[in-house]
Amino acid sequence: MAEPTTAPLATVADLEAFWRPLNDDEKARADDLINIASARLRVIANNSGKDIDERIASDTTNNYAQVVEWVVLEAVKRALQTPVDSLPVDSYSQTAGPYSENYKYTNPSGDLWFKKKELAEIGISGVQRLASVTPTTRSDIYGE
Repeated sequence: MAEPTTAPLATVADLEAFWRPLNDDEKARADDLINIASARLRVIANNSGKDIDERIASDTTNNYAQVVEWVVLEAVKRALQTPVDSLPVDSYSQTAGPYSENYKYTNPSGDLWFKKKELAEIGISGVQRLASVTPTTRSDIYGE
């Protein structure tokens, strides 16, 4: 059996090239998130019967590896867009009379998650299965 791969599927440098330059605090957080996202993606793929690392290794065009990297970077970017030092608000409105405040939260808990479309792009469409049952009669079973 091959040794399991634990190398991250992207790097902080990849994230900076993909998105924007990061400060030192963001780089440390991004590194942790990239490692977690890589591990989670491998687990999700494994639960769907897929081996991401095997597929990356067998892809001579490197296209699959690039799409997997993009999926990891998108998830990490979403998590990093949630501020750690203020409200995770995308937009805010306030009205003076008769008193109204509205917040539109953006990933309020800073979760690391993958979109269904992103998972589908790399061949992971979930673990749902469809089966059918063929009805039988007593005569089918006992020959009566």
